[in-house]
Amino acid sequence: MKLDTNRAKQLDAYLKDQQPLEHTAVRVELSGEMKTFRAYRVPLKYLIFNIRNGRFAAELLEKEEQLKRKLDPTVEQDAKVIKKLLLDQSESETDALTEDLRVHGQLEPGIITFDGAIINANRRMAILKTLFEETREAKFDFLAVARLPQQVDQKDLWRIEAGLQFAKDFRLEYGPVNELLKLKEGLQQGLTAEDISKSLLGRYSAKRVNEKLEILKLIDSYLKEIKKPGEYHLIQRNVEKFNSLQANVVAPLRRKGKEDSKIVDTISVGFALIRKAPDVTHWDIRSLHKIALNETAENELAPILTDKASKETIVEAFTAAQEIVEDSEKKDKPERLVKRALTAIKSISPKSPRLAHAKVKAMLKDLAKQVQLLLR
Repeated sequence: MKLDTNRAKQLDAYLKDQQPLEHTAVRVELSGEMKTFRAYRVPLKYLIFNIRNGRFAAELLEKEEQLKRKLDPTVEQDAKVIKKLLLDQSESETDALTEDLRVHGQLEPGIITFDGAIINANRRMAILKTLFEETREAKFDFLAVARLPQQVDQKDLWRIEAGLQFAKDFRLEYGPVNELLKLKEGLQQGLTAEDISKSLLGRYSAKRVNEKLEILKLIDSYLKEIKKPGEYHLIQRNVEKFNSLQANVVAPLRRKGKEDSKIVDTISVGFALIRKAPDVTHWDIRSLHKIALNETAENELAPILTDKASKETIVEAFTAAQEIVEDSEKKDKPERLVKRALTAIKSISPKSPRLAHAKVKAMLKDLAKQVQLLLR
């Protein structure tokens, strides 16, 4: 990757007369070989935020959607927006790192591309910029960094970013959506699931990487269905539900040979529950697996598949399907089922106007018929 920009030339001119920091170096893997690079103190004016930083990918997309344009870290006003995104990710983490930098200074060097884009010290630079603006102390106007060579393969750049940013040690953890987006980016850079797994030091197996990418595909399908593609901030609080839908429902149904059309319907039901029934938990979502394997229970979900299904309709149909599955699992315990049915019947008020509905009358007749069969 050739990065011959004016900023790169300014960095060349500055570093030409600088001495590297003593006992400070960074080791990274490039083209399969470990390389060591010395670190330097570089003025912040020669550096830019890395717009590809995985830790705030979803937040960045949300901000760009609001602005209706892409953010450019080389533009001063946009750089301020990016800085705020970084600082606002976690107030507690930002406060802790700010105090650490204020008292101890920067203890660990970051890494930059040849033309000064920050790879793994974006939040540190955001904090240092803030401290310098507040204090005007020169020590806060520099960042210790190691500079990568001019020719860097895109795959290697992803490996470096992901390997460093997924590590712990006083770094802000990836949110669940940003983690998925970072894995997808690795795939887009040409890495295999095995490559990604190795780059993350085995944090995830290749199989787990593929499983997580399937979850992101499901999320993308959902956002497309609700006509909000790419707006990942909308599902930040529901990622666990998508995890359950993919890992505990869709994947098992595919392994068991469930028809694709039926799986599509089950996914649609899951999407409806996520969108319109916020009280339904990720544990509830998992029950869609057993419902899909029980034809009677599955048929109860039909009202959910209509475009205009209300929250009440969705919850009622889903609850009915769950109860059918629960009852079928207790078919060898007639006492318990009879007691449950009797309790339910006694709960119905004989004055309820709904008893006059044709559908309810038909069900009562069917109930009486079933009772007579059991009494023989």
